[in-house]
Amino acid sequence: MSKKKYQGHLLVANPSNPKDELEKSVILIVTHTPTLGIGLQINNPHTELSLAKVAENVGLEYSGDEPVYYGGNMNQNKIHVIHSLDWRGLSTVPMTKELGITNDISVLAAIAAGEGPRYFRACSGYWLWDDGRLDIQLDPRNQLEHEPHKWEIVPATNQNLFKVDPEVQWQTAVEECAKYKINAWL
Repeated sequence: MSKKKYQGHLLVANPSNPKDELEKSVILIVTHTPTLGIGLQINNPHTELSLAKVAENVGLEYSGDEPVYYGGNMNQNKIHVIHSLDWRGLSTVPMTKELGITNDISVLAAIAAGEGPRYFRACSGYWLWDDGRLDIQLDPRNQLEHEPHKWEIVPATNQNLFKVDPEVQWQTAVEECAKYKINAWL
């Protein structure tokens, strides 16, 4: 089992993964314990759900054109905003020195007022791995025999989370994972 905990890292689908809903996914790990993993997919924008629509639904006026991303298959009605830490609300949870996550209306209100974080992505839903499933999938000894999903890991930064177009985010993340592994070997 994995001894290292990867909160604040990107979980990147291995190119040899099956052709399913996790194919070519890039997921920010927000919780990682020996028994539980929770992540938000950051590279799959909804085609019909925008941040402006979410803001309107909670009584805020916002004219931006940012999409809401499909964060995962659990609790699709919950919006999580991953953002740079140049803005913090009372419920903001820092993921890294650069990134935080806020799950309440304060971040939407700040964004709508033009006072929010410089960088952000709103996600609906999340991915959940229970019973230590994420650690099993991260263990290279299991990847060939038992587990169809293989993952690569790289630390999340403002650069690799917000400054990459979602259409090329998976390819860019795979390349960054390779560089990260090589640097770890040196």
